[in-house]
Amino acid sequence: MLQTRHHREASPREGAGHGVEVGFSFPFLAAPPPAVLRGEASLDETLRGAVSGDAHAALAEALLRHLPRVAPSRVYVGNETCERLLPTPQAIGSWVASARGGRVALSLVLPPLSRDGLAKAEAAVRALEGVEGSEVVASDWGTVHRLRSRHPGLAIVLGRLTHKMLRDPRLAEYFDSPQAPMTARAALCRSGELAPGFRALMERYGIGRREVDPFLQPLEADEWENRSEKLSVHFPYLFVTMGRACLLGAMHREPAEKFVPGAPCRLECRKYAVEFRLPVPGGNGAGKNLLNLGNAYYHAVPSSVTERILGRLPSRRQVDRIVVTVPAAEKKPS
Repeated sequence: MLQTRHHREASPREGAGHGVEVGFSFPFLAAPPPAVLRGEASLDETLRGAVSGDAHAALAEALLRHLPRVAPSRVYVGNETCERLLPTPQAIGSWVASARGGRVALSLVLPPLSRDGLAKAEAAVRALEGVEGSEVVASDWGTVHRLRSRHPGLAIVLGRLTHKMLRDPRLAEYFDSPQAPMTARAALCRSGELAPGFRALMERYGIGRREVDPFLQPLEADEWENRSEKLSVHFPYLFVTMGRACLLGAMHREPAEKFVPGAPCRLECRKYAVEFRLPVPGGNGAGKNLLNLGNAYYHAVPSSVTERILGRLPSRRQVDRIVVTVPAAEKKPS
């Protein structure tokens, strides 16, 4: 059984209030975290050792307040931006066994994939097929097409990287201002996903769930409502951008070899993260934090954004899942 903050037993599928499922994503772990999956670690304890500890502490408090007796019922394996972190079939088998023992469901996260990456991803998908409650999160339409063509019964989730919106944390929140021009707010508080052609594409591939970010700007109501598929919201990080080169992987290399796409790395992302402080144009000097995790950059959203989204969950029936990213480094046995 999974445990609540006070270490009382909570059913994995009934722990979250308002019918909202909670999943933990471990994008940099090669092996399952046994204590979490066996229910030996509370929500607070799981998030305590993560990067951006303050953001996770605030999130844990908000989740427990808005969703009483919250407990994770799903675990995510795989990284959404780097195919070098694709889990092997053997690793998937280990995650499946641990998830089954903890009575939680499993989601495999795939990044945008190259041709070689697609072959490796399919091997991981085959290892997951047939596992009750399992699903695959795809981050590009080529992967969606390949998986639907070859695995017609597979549950495919459209990942948040495909949700095209303004993401720059230095600018996005300004569109929640009465001073912002209405035309700008209309354009930048909605995505192209509301276009009929995009909706038809989702129906064609049988997409029953899509993931979205905790955007700083308030999204139009149609982004949340009047849609057939379910929605998952990520916390506490807003995905900002990604690239083919990796800062951490380039640090130890000679100057001429730094930031070369496809260059070998030592998987430094499993152990380290880099945090930047970005000045805001025309701001008061406070700046915005930007977290470098592997080849991607994220922004831990402020508690006001978390509260805004969680507070609206009871009226947003399509939003029935929260995904909490825990970028914890691998710990070596002492």
